[in-house]
Amino acid sequence: MPVSLFDIPNNVYSHPDYYPFIKHVTNIAESFKDPLHTRAAFFHDLGKLNKRFQTNIIHGGKLPYHSLEGAFFYLVHNRMVFDIDSFGVFLSILKHHGNLEDVQTLAEDLFDEDSIRRHHPDLFDTIKHIQATTGLNIDFDLETCCDSFDTESFVKDNHLAGLDSYFRIKETFSKLIFADKYEAIFKETFQRKTTVDVERYQTNLLTLIGGKENALSSVRNAARADVLNTFDGNHDKRLFFLEAPTGIGKTLTSLQLALKIAGVKNKKRIINALPMTSIIDQTHMEYAKIIDENTLLKFHHLTKTKNYVDHDVEEKSETNFFRQKNDFLGSSWGLDQVIVTTFNQILNAFYSNQNRELIKFWTLRDSVVIFDEIQAIPRILLRDFAETITFLSRELNMDFILMSATIPSLKQFLPSDAWCDMLDTKYYSMDFNNRYALAFREEIDTEEKLSVQIQRASKENTSVVCVVNTKKLALDLYEKVKKFCNPDDVFLLSTLFIPKHRKAIIKTIKHRLVNKQKTILVSTQVIEAGVDLDFDYGFREFSPLYSIIQTAGRVNRENREEVRESATLVVTNKIGHSPYHPSDLLYAEVKQLLETPIRENEILPRLKLYFSTTIDRTSQEYVLIDHMKQLEFESVMKRFDKNFMKTLPDIRSVFIEIRSGLYDRFVKKRNQLIHGMKQDGTSLEHIMEYKSRLKRINKCISGYVINICKDDALLFPDFEHYHEMKVCHYPHLNIGEDDQGVYSIKKGWAGLSSTVLF
Repeated sequence: MPVSLFDIPNNVYSHPDYYPFIKHVTNIAESFKDPLHTRAAFFHDLGKLNKRFQTNIIHGGKLPYHSLEGAFFYLVHNRMVFDIDSFGVFLSILKHHGNLEDVQTLAEDLFDEDSIRRHHPDLFDTIKHIQATTGLNIDFDLETCCDSFDTESFVKDNHLAGLDSYFRIKETFSKLIFADKYEAIFKETFQRKTTVDVERYQTNLLTLIGGKENALSSVRNAARADVLNTFDGNHDKRLFFLEAPTGIGKTLTSLQLALKIAGVKNKKRIINALPMTSIIDQTHMEYAKIIDENTLLKFHHLTKTKNYVDHDVEEKSETNFFRQKNDFLGSSWGLDQVIVTTFNQILNAFYSNQNRELIKFWTLRDSVVIFDEIQAIPRILLRDFAETITFLSRELNMDFILMSATIPSLKQFLPSDAWCDMLDTKYYSMDFNNRYALAFREEIDTEEKLSVQIQRASKENTSVVCVVNTKKLALDLYEKVKKFCNPDDVFLLSTLFIPKHRKAIIKTIKHRLVNKQKTILVSTQVIEAGVDLDFDYGFREFSPLYSIIQTAGRVNRENREEVRESATLVVTNKIGHSPYHPSDLLYAEVKQLLETPIRENEILPRLKLYFSTTIDRTSQEYVLIDHMKQLEFESVMKRFDKNFMKTLPDIRSVFIEIRSGLYDRFVKKRNQLIHGMKQDGTSLEHIMEYKSRLKRINKCISGYVINICKDDALLFPDFEHYHEMKVCHYPHLNIGEDDQGVYSIKKGWAGLSSTVLF
């Protein structure tokens, strides 16, 4: 137990209902065995010793801002010394109710003496109250404090620059905001759980593998054995590349490797990050057969929070805040030992400055992180990503498993002694990896020509898939294909379907494929990674080679002998608008590589050549790292968002009311919660519970939301009290068998007609 830095009477409060200040900060301080965190914990709320704060917390009223006072008091108490640790504590106290800013900008803008006097008139009185209550005497002089920040290069002059500073500050900040919110909700010290139960989960995994005997079992077992044997000779490495062809069982192999790493290196968490929410469910289902429910978390922006707190027990207590508790524990990753999530979630922890993202940053220390489908990292960010994981692997004791069937040229940016390949490339040339052929057909360069080719292929094959680059081309092609095929056999899939309908369509198609029913799917890239569908034949509009290979993974996926010779993915010419940067397409190079048809087991050397070419065209300049070193927290986040997300047209979110009355029910629930939060006298605990319930409703709403072009969206009314979201009401849809409406189950969003809707 940390020694208290000061004694404060129990009649001084930090929260309503007469909750003692000293209990709050002591519980927070005891949450981590970390002296730096202890220091931040005891100082972070000292501004609450303000006389007006104490009066209002007892009698009701607006609670004054309190972070600046605690930060200044800590700064002076620390004799105005700035090093990485002390500045990290200072900044964490200052921003623990907000987001991290660019430090130089903060120094220039915030610490203006006149501005502080104007916006914080109680500052000097508060400092006196803090001294009197804590018994800590300091010589506080505002001008001296402000002068310490009055420098043209605060970061440089105080020797704060570097990745070490960037991540150590984030970890200090993360621990403080997590422990502070945990204590406010649970009124107790956070107790960290033990490490991953490796032995039991390995036993469960081997049992699951033993029950999956099929034609590929011997190859998959051999590959797993090779991976584990390679690790046995490379315990000192922290970056592990698992490059293997589709179908070899990378999901379970990587989990078995992660469990072994966790056992050997005493890891506290395993995190599997995937590029898209659409493929998380499948991975989570496999993990759920191995990992206990109480330690396994599936987390992304659409997931509903799992239950950590027993609803029935909470109902019997005086305060029913089970939703708030569940939401907090899920979003902070504090209790779970195995987490399945998205690239966005973990990369935001790396690069975001947002409080809500950084609350889980501390959980990354001592973890194993699997990046599945690593080729989804944008090429322009590869150098920054490589530098980041190299640093984190060394300083936060993190191990990374980077895997894909098409790993980009990342290794040249990594120290040669930090990584190793886990699997021999021989698996790419084995018979099992000979499921399909790739062929380039330059003459297929229009929508009409492609539709004719789909028609011919559908006559010779039971199932055909066609993946194109844009939603508009997919919709237009779908309409053409229906004219010469049985419409009931033709399906469309894109992000213009609400998430609930996308999931239902994939389930229907999978059922039809298993039962060998005639099936033609026209889709965008939404099926490229991790969607377990197996077609006889396929087409792919010209795209980067890694995307072509991902689509090919949907052709004869299960290595069916009866279609092996005929199974082909035909790569067409460029047809519609391309969302890819020209330098990513490498049209001439891909055309040359695919000039003659090649079998799957011949692809690897051509992939290596392709990635070598793309990396040669990649800028050698960092996008993020230099700004990270200068502690430009907000600028890093903005640059990351700009380069990580694909360039999109100006779009807006629209709620699709697929059932009459659905919108009104959601609005009623939201308005009740918003009204409750705004009521005078509502306690902080109840406000947090209202916010938790609102968050849960918003996740439900997101299951009915699509993004469409701004011009169309602006013709619809606003979703009440929902920032920038529009609503398309049920009367304007067509949810029946006829698919001629603005939105339908078969076509998703089809766009507006010339008819005025309102």
